[in-house]
Amino acid sequence: MADDGEDHHRTAERGPPPLRDHRRRTRLYCMNGGHHLQILPDGTVRGRREDGDVHSKTILSIIKPTVSDESYFLEKLEENHYNTYRPQKYLERKWYVALKKSGKPKVGPRTHIGQKAVFFLPPSIQ
Repeated sequence: MADDGEDHHRTAERGPPPLRDHRRRTRLYCMNGGHHLQILPDGTVRGRREDGDVHSKTILSIIKPTVSDESYFLEKLEENHYNTYRPQKYLERKWYVALKKSGKPKVGPRTHIGQKAVFFLPPSIQ
């Protein structure tokens, strides 16, 4: 019994996992339909089921002359261990980045926190 308490104590000391480096390239996998979020060079946003596409790996590392105040998102780790992304410019509107089951982007005003379309897993890219 003493060993169990000791292990629990060690776990409690570790605390929450460290935050990810926001500069690191990340792929976003959507809970809704199993798509990876893509941003193409022309600015088109869509979801693709293929895992290895180069455009699926640039969602959080886009640096172009066209970056505007609408290009910044607030990332939040939700209770279900998925992440949600909200545009900083429209935080008060509670819009989310979301993909439909077809892989097409969902418009902000039609999104809310209970939808599968807004939940993403961000596995790191090596």
